[in-house]
Amino acid sequence: MRIPDWIRHFRWNWGWAVLLVFITFVVVFLYVFYLSMVELRSNEMSVEDYYTEELQYGKVLDMKHRADTMKVPVEIRLNERALEVRFPAYISPKRVEGTLVLYRPNKKLFDRHIPLALDTAGRLTVPRDSLLPGRWDARLKWRVDTVSYYVEKKLWME
Repeated sequence: MRIPDWIRHFRWNWGWAVLLVFITFVVVFLYVFYLSMVELRSNEMSVEDYYTEELQYGKVLDMKHRADTMKVPVEIRLNERALEVRFPAYISPKRVEGTLVLYRPNKKLFDRHIPLALDTAGRLTVPRDSLLPGRWDARLKWRVDTVSYYVEKKLWME
């Protein structure tokens, strides 16, 4: 097999090195651009009907204010075993109705809506292993008799 002449007479110099570095830079740049525009970005809306939700925001602010002015506030805590929602002892668990929404900002598929089913101590427990690592927004909306409340807390699962 005969080696072509252009390969036998090839000489490596600084011009070829500059060309190789430039081509490598362009390829890496295009790959990163592709990942940022196509692979890593999700185009789904986090809230389907954001306009009506925005109109309801005044009511949510009132519910937040009522929750902030409670004698003993509702606690949303993350410990090593579970996410725990704890209601004050002066509120009877039987009178509480509502939902805990675990909202995942980057992927709507992982959002969870958990109806409040409190134990006799006024706690709701969500096992930690049922939640993926990352950022979660815990949005607790509940009603005691006819009064509505709302609490929101950002959580980071590791």
